[in-house]
Amino acid sequence: MIKLTDKNEIRRLLNRDRDWSLYALADLDDGLFEQCDWFGHGDGLVLVFRGIAIRPIFVIGDAAATRELLSTLPAESGWPNLLPDQLAAAREFYRFEDCRPMRRMILDSFRPVDGVATEPLTRAHCAEIESLYATGDGGGTAFGPFQLDDGFFRGIRRNGQLIAAAGTQVVSRREGVAAVGNIFTHPTFRGQGLAQALTSAVVGALLEAGIPTIGLNVGDGNAAAIHAYERVGFRTRLEYFEGPAVRLKS
Repeated sequence: MIKLTDKNEIRRLLNRDRDWSLYALADLDDGLFEQCDWFGHGDGLVLVFRGIAIRPIFVIGDAAATRELLSTLPAESGWPNLLPDQLAAAREFYRFEDCRPMRRMILDSFRPVDGVATEPLTRAHCAEIESLYATGDGGGTAFGPFQLDDGFFRGIRRNGQLIAAAGTQVVSRREGVAAVGNIFTHPTFRGQGLAQALTSAVVGALLEAGIPTIGLNVGDGNAAAIHAYERVGFRTRLEYFEGPAVRLKS
């Protein structure tokens, strides 16, 4: 395994599967690239992203490449994202504390949702956003304040209180990709279609900005959310697993 620093070579490997590499492609942008550790073996690649606390780990390659890459990866813990054929190889080296089945959905045909007022959110709203995410079930686990700088976060208020928010986890105009994320509604206000309205608002802003490839992640068992995203125009492209993991002691 060797450390990779050539963006063109990394881009070539990532573009072998753009749907799977959506987030990693955005990490090629200046400001994010410096927070990444990239390693390669043949046509396999592993990325460790240091920009958010959970430290995502992303892998390209079959089971054999995954085994080779993770066997010497200098990461004692992280949040691996793994396709089904990569998971068994990863378990040889990491213990998963919570292995979650997930879906990657990609925008197919946008169908906007009207009738719910949303507002832009900026760094000035960071404390409000973090307080909202702290109200339950792991909201905002992949949130970093730097994500607000891309300008695509939107929120909904009731009586002045921020009760729902959504935005982007990554955006790259150069690579033409964006990942919608950090979608969260306060538990008291769920079941009113707010997440769907916010997702629509974020997607609309991304399309206006000229971003052609837009995706998101959702738990495989979250039927309500999957249905809401389908109504906006997303379709499932692949299934994978993610969750916190620590390296097994040798």
